[in-house]
Amino acid sequence: MKKQNSYYEILGVAPTASQQEIKKAYRRLALQHHPDRNPNDKLSEDTFKKITEAYRGLSGAQRKTRQGEHAAASARYRKDSADHKVYWGKSSNELLKDIFRDILGYSVDEHAKQEKGEDLRYHLSIPFETAVLGKEVEIEVPYYERCPACRGFRMQPGTGFKRCSRCKGRGKVRIKGARRSSNSLCGRCKGEGKVMERPCLTCQGKGRIKKTRMLTFNIPPGVKTGTRLKMLYKGNPSLSGGLPGDLYIVISVNPHACLEREGSDIIYHLPISFPQATLGDQIEVPTVEGAVLMDIPPGTQSGAVLRLKHRGIPNTQGTQRGDQRVIVEVKIPAKLTARQRQLLKQFAHMS
Repeated sequence: MKKQNSYYEILGVAPTASQQEIKKAYRRLALQHHPDRNPNDKLSEDTFKKITEAYRGLSGAQRKTRQGEHAAASARYRKDSADHKVYWGKSSNELLKDIFRDILGYSVDEHAKQEKGEDLRYHLSIPFETAVLGKEVEIEVPYYERCPACRGFRMQPGTGFKRCSRCKGRGKVRIKGARRSSNSLCGRCKGEGKVMERPCLTCQGKGRIKKTRMLTFNIPPGVKTGTRLKMLYKGNPSLSGGLPGDLYIVISVNPHACLEREGSDIIYHLPISFPQATLGDQIEVPTVEGAVLMDIPPGTQSGAVLRLKHRGIPNTQGTQRGDQRVIVEVKIPAKLTARQRQLLKQFAHMS
């Protein structure tokens, strides 16, 4: 009995306090001294252990008293033992979980699955050359981390949840129409029936804040528009202690001024003059690795395809590479001088 009286003193309630009053006192003290809200505070940690022990002790004592008072009526419930256990047999651990579900807005379970953080998506536009050859790039990625002020609890220290004043804790509100009324989800509490007393000022009650970080990664050769590159554990951190999410980088390749991609080959349309096509020439041709000199054989026809070997797109394994196809387009002059016309006539007469 002496130890039980000390439990009442620890929780700050009278020995005649009801279970509801004991629960309310524990909620207030647990929220104030919880270790997550007081990191590296030995005094708060010890106090939290004491009030938890006191609550468990008083909860167990009151359950025994009630069971004795209802012993005469217990026979009526024996046929439905499952319901009997649910009503009277709830352990102190389960009661504590109920308490924290009310305080924090979510269940606290040491055996609950730690959820992975949210995955992030980042859209990255890259030059045509980078898509072909690959490159190490650095990007600035926005993400969310747990609020350092409230440690993800969304509320100011020492506060908790209160019943929503709009829906009176029901989670729904009645909307009156012209002919009939209907129930709708409460817009203030989002259907939860409760709202925070004082939301955290740092995160505005969201439990997390937005930040940015610089990340460096390699774009492999041969990527194309729509390619998704995955960076493990570079997404949002988990608020429940699980692994961070992943980051997916979605590639968009900017078009080149004169080069095109076709499968594993690169296409370039080369305009040449009639004399160059007839007599042959050596012409500078652009590639993703810089301009190169290419021989135009004499008598090259318009539409002919010349190849620059291994100047195309690498495969994903990096073991092979396509070609650059150079499509010749012979340009016929629209206007000729008198001398040019005379020479062409002589050429036509000779051929």
